[in-house]
Amino acid sequence: MTIMRLLLHRHRLMIGAWLLLLLTLLGGTVWAYQDTYLTPEQRDAAVALARADTATTLLYGELPLPGTPAQMYAWEIGGITTILVSVFAVLLAVALTRAAEDDGTLELIRSCGVDPRNPLRAAVAVLAGVAAALTIGGSVVIGAWAGGVDGVTWLGATMLAAALGLTFLLVSVVTVTLAQLASTAPTARLLGLAIVVAAFGLRAVADVRDAGALNWLSPLALRASIRPFTDDRWWVLGVYLAVAAVLAWLAAVLCGRREYGAGLITRSGIRDVRLPVRSALGLRLRLARRSTMIWTAGVAGLGALFTAMGSGVVEQSRDGDVGGFLGAQLDTTDPVVGYCAYTATLLGMVVSAYAILQVLHHRQDETAGRTGLIVAGGVRRWALLLAQVTAAVAGSAIILVIAAVTGAAIASVTIGGDSTALRMFTYIAGQWPATAVMAASAALLAGIWPRATGLAWLPLLAAGTLALLGPLLNVPQQIRDLGPFQQVADPVTVNADWSGPAVLLLIAATMTACGLAGINRRDLLAG
Repeated sequence: MTIMRLLLHRHRLMIGAWLLLLLTLLGGTVWAYQDTYLTPEQRDAAVALARADTATTLLYGELPLPGTPAQMYAWEIGGITTILVSVFAVLLAVALTRAAEDDGTLELIRSCGVDPRNPLRAAVAVLAGVAAALTIGGSVVIGAWAGGVDGVTWLGATMLAAALGLTFLLVSVVTVTLAQLASTAPTARLLGLAIVVAAFGLRAVADVRDAGALNWLSPLALRASIRPFTDDRWWVLGVYLAVAAVLAWLAAVLCGRREYGAGLITRSGIRDVRLPVRSALGLRLRLARRSTMIWTAGVAGLGALFTAMGSGVVEQSRDGDVGGFLGAQLDTTDPVVGYCAYTATLLGMVVSAYAILQVLHHRQDETAGRTGLIVAGGVRRWALLLAQVTAAVAGSAIILVIAAVTGAAIASVTIGGDSTALRMFTYIAGQWPATAVMAASAALLAGIWPRATGLAWLPLLAAGTLALLGPLLNVPQQIRDLGPFQQVADPVTVNADWSGPAVLLLIAATMTACGLAGINRRDLLAG
């Protein structure tokens, strides 16, 4: 078995699940844009609002004219998919490189006399293959609607799919390059996600400030450079393919200049200080302290940004029926309630990603042998997993509360209205049960099927798709109401129903208990 086949075999579930989800999202939403706006006047009003509103431009980019259904699809679904593709690229790139190095897989391979450069080459080849699969699959599922949706052509479908595939490739090779600098896989993953955030911010500034030249510096702005269903500038693909090749070459050069198992940026010296840790939970809280602080600052800043830019959407929604997707985001009698819920859903999804990553550290500790060392000291295996889940849930609560306080303070000034601060705080902080469910689903897999922990992202992606795209896909309200991010009630309502969060906490407790029971029924490092 070649190294590339080995890597594909080890990560087939993760790759297959992500590709299935992305292709389903791309192919299953095209038709909705043909029927979303019933009249040309309604479509023109929605296009004008989308181009004038800062919040939507910040999130999706600038909507090109004349705003055909195909252009709105590429603008909206393309923007959401670009973010998902970038996160997938970071997770897979680290899993194929530094994570495989940390858990000893590459050491075993190199002990067989393999050229030390081959594992990195194989990892890059796998990433290129995934990018090609995403491009070909996306072209087919989008292009199948050519002739059925206004503006959809096979060339435009290919350009959009190629933009997404190239985005995946660029972000992944950047992450691989940064992984040569990082000392561990978690650090490499954090650096990769930081690059995604920076690229998103650069693209947002370019669109909001009408500085299109900056889009060329962001891998998340390929849609704006290629302009699928508008100009279809295929030559842009060649430019960024050359950039990806240069980055892959740079990663290979850096890999040859560092010591195996270490990064070019050395870790700080170990301090000869005893840590005040007396339990597994104390150890996990201590280890998660730094990442929790970073996520808290990031989520609070993101929430403040969206809250500050929400006044335009709310005011224009108060003036009339927006219709279409934008109206669906504020599908309520009070647009303030709709926007608070929308902002809280976005933040809840981000914090859920934090919770999942925290729980997945258990699998990394297990494969690296750290769990075995702790268990040898008399600690029960289920206690370690429970400590991991508890730390993730507690950290999620801290992040959400601070983001809720920040959002409430800004909303009371920018959006205004009765009880706006209370609503913003409640909706954001109320996403905590949903994040607990996401952490518990990861704990369930870590306990009973650790080799499939990559599937822990599926509940989050499915719930996020249901929350954000449910109205667009005409999903019945009864089904949408079952989503974990839709369980927060309006605190101002007299008969507010709070049974939803209680049910979510019960589900989280049940899944965690099943995971704890499962880890006691298997051997370490076994599924």
